[in-house]
Amino acid sequence: MYTLGKQKVAFCKVYFSDKITSKVLGNLISFIIIAFNLILKTLIIKLISSIRYDTQSEMLSQITNGVFIAQFLNTGFVLLLVNANMTEHSPKFITRYIQSG
Repeated sequence: MYTLGKQKVAFCKVYFSDKITSKVLGNLISFIIIAFNLILKTLIIKLISSIRYDTQSEMLSQITNGVFIAQFLNTGFVLLLVNANMTEHSPKFITRYIQSG
C-alpha cells in the first residue's frame, strides 16, 4: 500500500496511472508537432510557390529546402523545450513553470 494524501492506494494503481498519463502526454505532444509541421509545410509551399522562379526544378528545390529546414528546427526546438529543465535559469517568474519529467 502507498499513502497518497490521506488515502491508501495500491502502489500498482499509482504506477499504472502515471504510466498511462505519460503515454497520453507523449502522444499528444507528438500529434501537436505533426499538426504544426503540416501547417508549416503548407504555408511554406504556398509562399515559395508565389515567388516566380526561372525553372520548375529551382522552385521545387527551394520548397524542399525550406520545408526541411523549417520542420527540422521546429521539431528540434519543440522537443528541446519539452525535455528542458529550465527552473535554474532566469527569469524565474517564467522558468519556474518549465520543468522536465
